[in-house]
Amino acid sequence: MVEEFRIRKLRKEDCQEAAQIRFEVQEMDFLPSLGIRFYTEWLKGTCESKWGFGLVCTDSEERIAGFICASVHLPKYYRDIIFRRGIFLAFWSFLKVLRQPKLLLGLLEYLDVSEKAACSRVNAELITYVVGKNYRGRGLGNKLITSLIDEFRRRGVKEFLSTVSSDNIISCLIHEKNGFKLLGTFELHGQKNLYKYSL
Repeated sequence: MVEEFRIRKLRKEDCQEAAQIRFEVQEMDFLPSLGIRFYTEWLKGTCESKWGFGLVCTDSEERIAGFICASVHLPKYYRDIIFRRGIFLAFWSFLKVLRQPKLLLGLLEYLDVSEKAACSRVNAELITYVVGKNYRGRGLGNKLITSLIDEFRRRGVKEFLSTVSSDNIISCLIHEKNGFKLLGTFELHGQKNLYKYSL
């Protein structure tokens, strides 16, 4: 029997489960390093924002197998999330920074690179995508990327960026297989590959 998966929009009630999957399976990028509660609030802000969106891939029992989040205009997306969820984000990040003060330097570095990326004149961006450990090897990464491209096309986006850890070989291969062009590499909490996709 072939298990069926379907793609649907990320909903607020999905955010805690999606955040948990991110913490279980993926190396910690900066935003998740601020904690699971912070990241859950960030995902809820994504659901509320007109500048961002999320898609989830669910199995036949409606469990989340993976998810993908993106923005049609990254600087406006960040501002919108801070406006909508700033109190919660500040609270959870403050508690985390109290325990790990070096995260404050990471935040400054993250914001600096975000400003440089905004200068590239490509505002849309794939922010994150994750496939759960128990669902890997079933083509769900490709399914999520294809659904994302379709959603960007529906929204009138002509091109978008994606940043991937250079040592994440599987994600880099999925990007290349799906027609992303490698623009170069840069340092941000480790070496990153910057890709662009043109629709």
